[in-house]
Amino acid sequence: MNLRQSIRGALRRVCAMFSDSVTRKRRGPATDALRLHHQALEPRRLLAYDVSPAPIVQWFEATHDTMIDRAADVFQAGYGAIWTPPPTRGDTSDFTVGYDVYDRFDLGQWDKPTLYGTEQSLQELGGILDRAGKDLHVDFIMNHNGYSTYSTPGFVEAGGYPGLAITLPEDIDGDFHGFYWYGDQYERLAGLIDVAQEKNHQFIRNPIDPADPDNIPAGTVPAFGRLANIPDETNRRFYPDIGHNTIYVHDPVTGEYDIPVHSFNTADPLAGDATVENAMGYMMRNAQWLVQTAGVDGLRIDAGKHMQGFTFDYLDRAVYRTHPETLLDGSPKHVFTYSEVYDANPAILLPHVKKTIDPNDIGTIGGNRDTLDFKWYFAVKDNLEHYGQGGAWYNVKDAGLDVSHNGMHDGSAGVKFVENHDVYKPYKLHNVAHALMLMLPGNAVVYFNGNEFGEEREFPKQGRNDAMSPEGLTARLIEIRETHGKGNYQERFVDSEGIYLFERVSNALVGLSNRGDWGFDERTVEVGFAPGTLLVELTGNASNPLVDPYNDIPEVVTVVDGGDGKSYATIRVPRNLNADGYEHQLGFVIYGLGTPHADEGLELSGVDTVWEGNTNTSNDYENGKTRQSDIHVVSGDSLEVRLQTREIRHLGLDELRDIWADGDYAMLKLDGGVDLNDSGSVDIVTPGDVTYGFEHFLDKASPLIGSEGINGPRGDGEFLQTIDTSELADGLHFLEARAFRHRIDGGPPV
Repeated sequence: MNLRQSIRGALRRVCAMFSDSVTRKRRGPATDALRLHHQALEPRRLLAYDVSPAPIVQWFEATHDTMIDRAADVFQAGYGAIWTPPPTRGDTSDFTVGYDVYDRFDLGQWDKPTLYGTEQSLQELGGILDRAGKDLHVDFIMNHNGYSTYSTPGFVEAGGYPGLAITLPEDIDGDFHGFYWYGDQYERLAGLIDVAQEKNHQFIRNPIDPADPDNIPAGTVPAFGRLANIPDETNRRFYPDIGHNTIYVHDPVTGEYDIPVHSFNTADPLAGDATVENAMGYMMRNAQWLVQTAGVDGLRIDAGKHMQGFTFDYLDRAVYRTHPETLLDGSPKHVFTYSEVYDANPAILLPHVKKTIDPNDIGTIGGNRDTLDFKWYFAVKDNLEHYGQGGAWYNVKDAGLDVSHNGMHDGSAGVKFVENHDVYKPYKLHNVAHALMLMLPGNAVVYFNGNEFGEEREFPKQGRNDAMSPEGLTARLIEIRETHGKGNYQERFVDSEGIYLFERVSNALVGLSNRGDWGFDERTVEVGFAPGTLLVELTGNASNPLVDPYNDIPEVVTVVDGGDGKSYATIRVPRNLNADGYEHQLGFVIYGLGTPHADEGLELSGVDTVWEGNTNTSNDYENGKTRQSDIHVVSGDSLEVRLQTREIRHLGLDELRDIWADGDYAMLKLDGGVDLNDSGSVDIVTPGDVTYGFEHFLDKASPLIGSEGINGPRGDGEFLQTIDTSELADGLHFLEARAFRHRIDGGPPV
């Protein structure tokens, strides 16, 4: 259950996204929706299992201010991070999309913003996401700059690109590759001038002292209103402060020990110390600056295929242990990087994956990087473009880069995506493709184009228009990913007739169809649930009259004993046309364990007013700009939170009584983790735990699972907690509750 609010006279938002066992409904005025999850009475250390972390939303064509205003929607929809376009000043204009880099340290000023805003607005966005426990990723460009070259009239006299030499007396191409260089790693991609990372021209690249002989050549005559590389005392803020929060690390790639890593001094930005460096060092300093001063948590590396391998080792070195925050247990928070490598060949993709950080040896540089899974994307695009392509699922099911990496569907390599700003989604089966992606282990990206700068732009491409709508299909799939996207992958069935079934073992059974005719397909498969277990269709497709007009698809199925020591479930998977011939493009079902239910969602006492979101957006521009989640405003010094769970009878039937789903445990989380119950610290601080950052309800915790002689006397299902808001900063805050199903089988928490 998610809910958001902001405190003390500013935005206070409560969003509760509630996953009902059978259907999703609008709840009462205190919640927008509600998300409920279950586990055993006390958190248990179960056997290791694969997880589906909260997905990344790639959010393009929107200003930072819009993203700040819609932070509640990001939280409500269940994303873990935002990936935004390059925030730096572009070459062709101040309002370019950003891939034609001009100045890497210019993120916009109040009187001269970029297309997206300013350095301050990016910092504000990073701050509000950090409060929500979410990450900010930006596109990072190491491969190239813009279209201007030393042949561009007036460009050399204007100083060329800030921080990079456009030409030098001893090297006509300066810090770049020349026009006639060729090959993936040296050519001008799409005509953009290619940075020569292997060159070693040493300069002070953000010059401060005009008399310093090491300064990069400065411009003398402005061109296009720009003059680059002019010495300026304020450039000190682009350099670390030598000796400030310095750490010493070992680089296993170069064999160096005791390498000093100095930090940027955000309290005294002009304390930075200029040093000479080559072009690669300049860009690595920029990466550290984005992390330590702009609030960036992750870098999506553009054009990764077009850079030499050593550049990624330097990137690892540049960002290793430079994040200014720590996790709740005191361990370092590591920057996540992932590359765009436009190729389906795992031999080309896998060298970009490096996950070598040793938590027991934080003095040794390790990698925390991955790559966009173009291998999986191309398989999905080629095979799910049209209905009924023969052998489609055979071509898709093992296409993930993780399978190439270690033979397993475990998310060990590859960041999956169905579409992005450069490439199109599969034409007909994009909903099915998203259902597949979001139920697989590992990282995933959902793409949203906000259309704030015009709806007819050829670039970037259009995305899912429901990606930022808390009541849309995408949010529903993300919710199921959150509640049931745990457990190892197990293929259960695939055939050439268009049906593919897999299980997140002991948590959810996924059925997908690529068929474009009408009706459904029934399959009986082995499952990892105990006989008698009730499985609920979670997507709502089984109860959707557009998908199933004649109630052919069951909303609840019962696992049976096959008499061979194995368990089986029989499910029906809808095709993408219903029995009436309607093309709904929802050919999938997801059956999972039932979860606790609270009819009124997460109830709040002490709310002054509610700023309602607008879900009636009539066009792409409004859909991109408009906050759709409610914000609850609280100005008092306390807030009372109540969660009232009830007995679970699926479809309201006594014969479908699901005692284990009543819920035996609930926890509450404010922002990224705050001590709400005055225990002296946040209760759960283990990174990766499903209750990381959560607190126990201490005012009252009376679980229903006490019935039937389980765990002692029966409770009334009520959980209460009073939150002291007097110490919270003004502004938006984010509140979430999770209630867990009781498990006796050792399976993952639901």
